[in-house]
Formats: sequence, structure tokens, C-alpha cells
Amino acid sequence: MRPMCAMLRHSSPPALLLLLTLTSAVPLSTSLDFSSYYLYDRSTPLNVDEGIFQDTDRYVVMKILYDSVNGERVPALLSVPKGDDGPFPCILFLHGYGGEKEDMLDLAAIAADARYAVIAIDVQYHGERRRAGVELYSANMTRTRDGFIQTVIDARRALDYLEARHDIDPSRLALVGGSMGALIGAILGGVEPRLRACVLVVGGGNMTLMVQRSQHSALPAIRDYLEANDISYRTVQEAMDPVDPINFIDAISPRPLMMHNGKFDDIVPAESGRLLYERAKEPKEIYWYDSGHDVPLDIVVARTLDWLEYHLRGRAFAKYQSLYYLSKYWILIALTAIAALFLCWRRAHGLTKLEGRQMRISNSISTITYVD
Repeated sequence: MRPMCAMLRHSSPPALLLLLTLTSAVPLSTSLDFSSYYLYDRSTPLNVDEGIFQDTDRYVVMKILYDSVNGERVPALLSVPKGDDGPFPCILFLHGYGGEKEDMLDLAAIAADARYAVIAIDVQYHGERRRAGVELYSANMTRTRDGFIQTVIDARRALDYLEARHDIDPSRLALVGGSMGALIGAILGGVEPRLRACVLVVGGGNMTLMVQRSQHSALPAIRDYLEANDISYRTVQEAMDPVDPINFIDAISPRPLMMHNGKFDDIVPAESGRLLYERAKEPKEIYWYDSGHDVPLDIVVARTLDWLEYHLRGRAFAKYQSLYYLSKYWILIALTAIAALFLCWRRAHGLTKLEGRQMRISNSISTITYVD
């Protein structure tokens, strides 16, 4: 089966195209195996263009362009630490809705200190791939589905590119995706065995649930359109099954999965995160934060780096979480240490005074005995 992005183009009006897709052109599957949508020819040349985007004393960021399927030319950024201790493990970063590849720059600085490379691409219709009047989330669900499929294959092509670089270790590749990037990342992790570990930040599954409940700014118009055209949510689910993370998350196993979710998230509803985690297989772990969609990134980054260190490098010591808690609670830690030292000093001083008294008493007894 060919990917939908190769089967349907946007020559019809969006409303008509959606109705045609949802009512007659949806390829239904009873096996829930949609991996064929993401097949491509890995031998196709990438035709890479590279140039320096940013050069620092610790790492260099390169701007990259390469060929993907459907005639797409994909823009990407790759940061690589400086030094002769490579080849480096690499994190594939997928940004959120409305974001762009440049969102990886803050992560690149942190990752360089940990001796990780980072690569990020512009998701379809984002960054340099923006098109006037075209949104990835819209009532044109064919466009949404095709955009997800395109981006997953684009990301796989990024891994093809990394495998050809001498400064990247292709046996230590990991995924970090946030929000929309976590939805796409769950699919990517399920179809791409070269990823050794996957981290999903505020991700979820069950497209129907997300369309029904999400408070994302793009969703009210989609719900209004479905209601006005009497399109059931069952039909929506059937149409979106090929890009529903819940149909791919279990295929990440036996590779490890880490998730970070907000208990009160109403953008990617917390319930969809719970459903996605339940569908995933071991090994897996999830952190729930007392937050909405904006989870506390400082501790998320610390936990993620420690987790990657363990699964990619075999290092068990939680260095980055230790540094996080030390920076956050250093006053409390310092006061506790001072109090402990004071108690030790006081105890030692008290023992010294006690020993002095005991010696004086002993001398007195000896003197009395001598006099007698």
C-alpha cells in the first residue's frame, strides 16, 4: 500500500476532499498494522547540502538540506560537540506544533556538555516548510494524515544521513519528541528500529479522544466542521488510524520508552497520555507532573539525560538529576550540612568535657585513696 501522501494531493477543495476521504477512500485494516504507510527506498540518494549555521567553542551547528519522498527537500540542523572523543550518540529532536527546527538550539547547548549530538528537522508545514494558508491541524484530515506520514519518513531519512557521518555513532541513536513531536515520535519509534531509546514529552494516543477533548486552538474549527457535515467520530478514527500513536507505541518494545506528562494537560489530554502509556509494552516508565501542557522542562531534561546515559552508555549514576536537585535546594542542603557538622562538633565537644570531668573525678578518688 502506498503512503497516502503519494495517493491524494490537494487539487480538490478541502471540504470536498475530506468528505471523499472519510466516506470512501479510507483504507481500513483489521490488523492495525499500518507500517506499510512508512516504507521508502533507503537507497535513494540524499543529495545533501551542508553549511555552518552556528560555531561555538563547545559545538558546531550545521544547516543541512536533503531529499525525502514525494519530491520534498527537508531542512535540518545538526549540532556536534567539538573534541576528539567521538563518534557521538545522537538525539533526533521533533518539535511541537507551530515550532521549528531551531527550537533544538537550547537542547544542543546542554547536549554538547553531555557529549551528545542533536539533529532536528522542520515538520511538514513548519519552519522553512511553511506554506501560506496551510496548517497541519485542520479540517482537511487528509492533509494532517499525509503531513504526519511525510514527517515520519523525513525523520527516517535523517537517520540515513546520520549513518553516513563518521562523527555520529549509528548504534546509539535516540528520539526526543515534544507535544506534536511526541505524537509523530511515537509513530516513528514504532516503525524505525534504528532508534535505541524513545522519549515522549506530553504525548498521547487515540485521535478521536484528542479531537473531541483537546483545547488546542485548531480543534474547535475541526469539531464544528465534523458536526456541520454529520461526520461521526468513528469515521474520523478510521481515517486517522494510520497516524494514531496508539497503533504504533507497542512496537517500540523491547527498546526502552520514557514518557513525561502533565496531570492537567488539556492540549494533549492527560487521558490520552494514560491510554498511550497503557498500550506501550515494557520496558517503559512515565513521570506525571502537577502541571498542564507546560511540564517543568528543567527536571524533564535532567531525567531524560540520566535515562539516556543509562540506556546508551550504561552509566547508572543519576548525574543530571543530582545537579538539578543540588542547584534547586542548595540552601537547604547547605543548612542541613551545617546543622549536621554543628551537632557532630557539639557531640565531640561534649564528650571532651565529659572525659575531663571523669578524669578530675578519677584523680580526686586517687588522691583520697592515697591520703587514706
